[in-house]
Amino acid sequence: MAKLVKYSPARDLMDIRRTFDRLFDEAAELLSRPFFSPMEDWLTFPTRWWSGFAFAGDNLAVDMYETDDDIIVKAALPGVREQDIEVEERDGLLTIRARCEMEEERKQFGWHIQERHYGTWQRTVQLPEPVKGDKAKAELRDGILTVTLPKVEPRKKTVNRIKVSVPKVKLPRLGKKEKKIRVTS
Repeated sequence: MAKLVKYSPARDLMDIRRTFDRLFDEAAELLSRPFFSPMEDWLTFPTRWWSGFAFAGDNLAVDMYETDDDIIVKAALPGVREQDIEVEERDGLLTIRARCEMEEERKQFGWHIQERHYGTWQRTVQLPEPVKGDKAKAELRDGILTVTLPKVEPRKKTVNRIKVSVPKVKLPRLGKKEKKIRVTS
């Protein structure tokens, strides 16, 4: 039997306050980024908040960090098979897509239990530095997807010194009797 809970307008006000706090926290986080994510982040920003994080295009939590040579992105994908994962890097954006379809049926103690789990996840993140997409590696171990993207080696800045020259001007030899000077170049 369900328990009855007394209506409290203060609880509703606190829920609204928490929603606005989350809204302003994400807005501050977006504005603090050096490079903004694709325009779709700005277009779907209100949808994600008011729908309770149910936006299908951005529902995969990822961790991203970098070492001296690589950028490493980790995502938790429990129960997802290797063939149901798609990872692509294009123009500095890394996109991870995953799909999970599980069906379980069992008969136990006179009960027939049938469960179905379906889900899709996707996340696109802006990479902080240029990477070699053709040398990237992805590994799925114990439900954790690890994507390793090697950084592009920075080009060495060379300084070329350019010699400054002054054109030479020929002056005629002056004798003691000549008073006018003619300059030819």
